[in-house]
Order: sequence, then structure tokens, then C-alpha cells
Amino acid sequence: MSSSHNPNGHTNRLANAKSPYLLQHANNPVDWYEWGPEAFDKAKREDKPIFLSVGYSACHWCHVLAHESFEDELTAKIMNEHYVNIKVDREERPDVDRLYMTFLQATNGRGGWPMSVWLTPDLHPSFAGTYFPKGTFREVLMKLAEVWERDPNRCIESGKQVIDMLRESSNTAPEGGVTVRPLASKIFQRLDKQFDAVHGGFGGAPKFPSPAQTLHFLSRYSAFHLSDPSASAQDKRNAEKARDMAVFTLTKIYNGGIRDVVGGGFSRYSVDEHWHVPHFEKMLYDQAQLLSSALDSYQLLPGSSRDKTTLELMAKDIISYVGKDLTSPEGGLYSAEDADSLPSNDDTVKKEGAFYVWTAKQLDELLGEDAEMFKYHFGVKEQGNCDPSHDIQGELKGQNVLFTAHTPEETADKFGKSVEEVQKILEADLAQLREYRDKYRPRPHLDDKILTCWNGLMISGLSRAYEVLGAESDIATKALKLAENSAAFIRTHLYNEQTGELRRSYREGQGPTGQADDYAFLIQGLLDLYEASAKEEDLVWAIELQKKQDELFYDSEGGGYFASAPDPHILIRMKDAQDGAEPSAVSVSLSNLQRLAHFAEDKHAEYNEKAQSIIASNGQLLKQAPFALATMVSAALMADNGYMQFIHTASKQDGASEGALLKLIRSTFIPNRVLIHLDPTNPPRKLAELNSSLRSLVQELDKKGPGAELKENVRICENFACGLPIEDTEELKKRLPLIQTA
Repeated sequence: MSSSHNPNGHTNRLANAKSPYLLQHANNPVDWYEWGPEAFDKAKREDKPIFLSVGYSACHWCHVLAHESFEDELTAKIMNEHYVNIKVDREERPDVDRLYMTFLQATNGRGGWPMSVWLTPDLHPSFAGTYFPKGTFREVLMKLAEVWERDPNRCIESGKQVIDMLRESSNTAPEGGVTVRPLASKIFQRLDKQFDAVHGGFGGAPKFPSPAQTLHFLSRYSAFHLSDPSASAQDKRNAEKARDMAVFTLTKIYNGGIRDVVGGGFSRYSVDEHWHVPHFEKMLYDQAQLLSSALDSYQLLPGSSRDKTTLELMAKDIISYVGKDLTSPEGGLYSAEDADSLPSNDDTVKKEGAFYVWTAKQLDELLGEDAEMFKYHFGVKEQGNCDPSHDIQGELKGQNVLFTAHTPEETADKFGKSVEEVQKILEADLAQLREYRDKYRPRPHLDDKILTCWNGLMISGLSRAYEVLGAESDIATKALKLAENSAAFIRTHLYNEQTGELRRSYREGQGPTGQADDYAFLIQGLLDLYEASAKEEDLVWAIELQKKQDELFYDSEGGGYFASAPDPHILIRMKDAQDGAEPSAVSVSLSNLQRLAHFAEDKHAEYNEKAQSIIASNGQLLKQAPFALATMVSAALMADNGYMQFIHTASKQDGASEGALLKLIRSTFIPNRVLIHLDPTNPPRKLAELNSSLRSLVQELDKKGPGAELKENVRICENFACGLPIEDTEELKKRLPLIQTA
């Protein structure tokens, strides 16, 4: 269901926008404005209320609302006559989205997109909802217009009261006495109760992967206790269970229809409880977080196993998909692919999932004698395998969403072939379907804006992949190259070297000003990239960005960080610490500050003070609902455990391969690790200015002079005290955290 066609020749001012989401509405008969003074001035001048519509390019129900209402002449006439209409891309303006979503959730008990909010000319909200069917939407428009005509003061006073309440609730006083271990136990217990032991995931349908709220925490909770020699047997059993819940969930996601079996990548969520029928949009932030979570769980699993192989395949699948379909020619990473597309080049009406689903007949015709095996393995049914109760609009009738219904062993057994033969045939079949799909089916719409924050998340996942999958493998090399190119794109196109400030997005030029998550996620990405690439400039840039984030977002009075940049048209600068589809910016900032305190240890006191202020400013919420801040608790848990600083010394001359000591460090899951690289032939002098331990080592090297022979070695520093250099892998093994089971 597209809102981009132009049957009546309309063009509104959104034709000048850069956001793909706004451009999708450029031909609506609605007189849309972008968020800004032009719209606000008109509302005040004409004393009209504002209708604010917030969504994003890959949002299926946003397209449905647009098709039913915003493309409808009569509905548009009502909107234009009674309102000033503003359209916002939530991915470009999360500050606008955050404020009014808080109002929507407070008044309705739930939120979502499309978000529809009615505002006074002073931008105070008076009523809000999400998707409205066509008839209902017209009724609401008329009713609220009548209320405004009859008694505008009532709307104004009501709006002011709501904003005052939101402002008061967002300014909670700092609270000390936060003890992190009991909070972590509470989160684990809650996730344990919510865990679906049959299908994986937490809770029922619809099911979101939600790594920030679940998987990220579980891997760190597990590592924390499994590597603690003093942990009780019960703690270790809980830690094993935490690891196993994460692994089981990830393998179920990988084997489900939420994965694009043919082309790679993962959809945003599943409408059912067993990860089968997805909403088909693919978001960059999901690929990034699932990649990181798969790598975490991969490293936590001992030995070799089917689960470990699946997690490795999951990581490789994401890297391949992002490199192939979400990478711009200049290296920046695109935001998303839509759920809806045309079933064929001859069709004119888009359908959800049309690019991804197959009828049994299509598969028979395309795969010939292989079809029966393929259909068995991937759960294909003659009448389609999509439950009608999960197909509200009937777009998937008779269609099949491919998923791994049987293991290679089961398929081999049924068809009397070896596992190797089965895997070879299935791979060839998938390649054939991929070729057919790319040739004969129009791809879903690509949201080709490049967001700093989501690129930051992806840089982290790709950098981790380089370390975990073996620095010398082709897929790892590809991952690092993608990460480096993304960072280079941001530095060139979204960063101002003079002011040190970031922009949020890029599409045919720069978008709005950067928000807190742009800084936090990119800093995290650069720290991870430095640990993978050993390039000092990545770390130095991260340090500079943290300084700018502190300047723009740190609350020197109340502690912690604001989520949004200063803006006179945002009525409340909110501090949003709760995790959602992405981790909260302030929680990632907590982790960044803790790591930076060891990378740039001379500034430890300054970083630590800000980190502590994050905990204190969120103390009340941490005590009342720690599960809403799982990423923050994860970061605090790492600090409670104490960070291990590894200073790895090795020459990078002559393209030398990864040394045995570095390989060993990277093969171990150490979430409280800080890895510093020291190349004697090119010492990190800028970093040494901020790190006294490193400074003394560089000074020693300078005394020895060029050409001095140095074996690869590692110094481990804890609590700012460094041990002697370790040159032997067996000796290093004794010093690394040992994962101990109950």
C-alpha cells in the first residue's frame, strides 16, 4: 500500500524534503508542512490547531493510514480546512517523537506508529492516537475541530497541564544507594518468568527480538557470574540459564520466518509467537544488535555444537546482507527496507511481504525435481503456511513464508541423501530463488537516508565480528572494511571538524542536528572499531566526541544526560533512560564513560563522576523498575566487576597476521575488557598523552630507539595497576576470566 503515487496531480511542500518517509507523502492532497517555524507561525497566525503525524518509511500501518486517509480528497479537505498539518519522520526527529509518544502512552496506556497527535498552536498536545480507520479518522478530525472552535481555552489549559505533568515527571531528583547486583537479579528473574521455553523469546505474540531489553543483558549477566570464582552454585546455574535463554532465542529467530532465508537479514518482528510470519520491514538497528548478540552468545558457548554453528551462520548472514543491500557506494549504511512491495513488475498495488513469499506452485516450477525436498525442509504447504489469524488484510493467503522446518539430518534421512548432498542442493536452490527474485520481483522501497546513530550500532557489531570470527577470515575482513567505511562516511559527511558536532542524518545533504543517541552510539562504535582495527585515530575521535556530547547534553545541575539537543520548539528536554527497540542513549553513554576512564585513564575522575551521575539521576527508576533499564544495569554490572585493561604490544609491520596472544584475548568473551594496542614502530602518542600507563611504555620504547627487537606481549592492568608483560599463551590463559559452570 503505497502513498507515493500521484493519481490526481497533487504536489505539496514535502516534495522539497530529504527524508524518504516525507517524500512518500509529497503527492498527498493534504497540505503538509515539515516540523518548523513556517508551520508554527501559520498555526498562531490563523489560530488553528495542529495535526501532527509521526511515522517512518518502513512502517506498514503508516502506509495503510496514508493510503486510506491522506490520499483521500475528502479527508484531506477536512484536514486542510481545520488544521495546520505537520508530517515528521521519527528517525530524523526522535526528540519530537519522544515527547509526544510519552503523551500518547500516558493518555492511552500504549503507543506505536503511525502516531497521530492534535496540538494547540503553542505545540501543547490535547489528544493522541495511532492508526485510525478511514471513517473513524474523519469523525475524530471533525469532533476535535468542533471542540477547538467551541472552547479553545479548554484545549489550551488541558495541553499545558499535561506538559507540566510530563516536565515534573522527567525531572526526578538524584537518588543514591543504588546497588547493582540485586537489580541484575531482579531483571534475570523477570526474564526467566517471561521466557518462552518452546519458541524462544520473551512473552507472547507479537514477538520482537528486543536485544537491548533482553539478550544484551543476559550475556553480560551470564559472563559476570560464570567468570566469578566466588559465585554461588545457584548464581552459576542462573548464569547458565541466562546464557541458554539467549542462545535458544537466537537460534529460534535464525530458523524462523523472521529471517529472509533467500536473501539474508532479519525482519523487525514476528506477528506470531514462533517467529514465523514477520512484519517484513528490515531495520539497520535490528541487524546491528542481532549481530552483536549472536557474537556474544557464540563466545559464551563452550566447545563446538549445532547452536554455536547456527550463531556463526547468523552473524555471517547479517554481514552479508548489510554489505549487499544496505551499503551506499560511499560506505554509509542505509536505514531500512520496506515491508510492502509490488508482487511483480506488472502489478500496481503493493502488498506486505510480496517480495519474500512463495506459493508451492512457484517453487515446483522453479526448482523442478528439487522442489519436494526444498518444500519439506522449509515448511512449505500446498495451501500456504501462513495462519489467517495473523494475516489481517489477507495479503498472505496461499503464500508460504520460508523457515527451517527440519534439520539437514532430518531432510537427509527422509530423502535418502547425505547431509552434505542436502546442504549443497538447498544452497543451489536458494541461489536460484534469489536470482529469480532479484530479476522478476520489484524490491521493497529502500529508506536510503544514513543515520549516524544506527551506523554507530552497526560499526559495533561489525567490529566485534572481525574480532570474534577470526581476523584473517574473508567474512571478518569484509566486516571490518564495512565498519571502517561507515565511520569514514560519517566523518566526511556528518561531522563538522571545526565545531566537533554531528548531524543526525544524510540524504542528498545533511539532515537535522545530532541527538544524544548519535553521539553515544557512534562513540561506542568507534571504541569497538579501535579495539578491532588498532587505529589510534578511531579512539581519539571517540574521546573528542565524548567531550562534545558532555558539552551539549550533560545536565550539570541534575546529573545524567538529556536525550535531545537544545531546541526552542521542543517543550521538554527529556531524559529517556528506558530501552526500547534500541538501547537508551544514556545507558550506552554509561558504558562509554566507563571504558573511556580506562582508555584515557588520566581523565578517570571526570569520566567516573559523570558515570556516577547517570546512576544517581536514574536511581528512582532503577529501584522501581530495573527491567526497563536493562542496558544501564548491564553497564553498571561491568563496572562492579572491575574493568580489565589489556595493553597489547606487537609490531604491525609487513602486514603481520594476528598474534597468538591477541587471538586468545579476542576468543574470550570479556565484556569488561578494554584493549589498547601498542605498535612499537608507530606508538599511539596522542593516546599516551591521556594514559599514564601507556605513556611510560612509549617512553621506554623511545629510549630503546628504532629497531629494538620486541616479542608480542600483553600487560594486564586492573584498578590502575599493571602486571609484568606476558609473552606465553599458557600464562595468558591463566589470567583470562575462566567461564566456570555450576
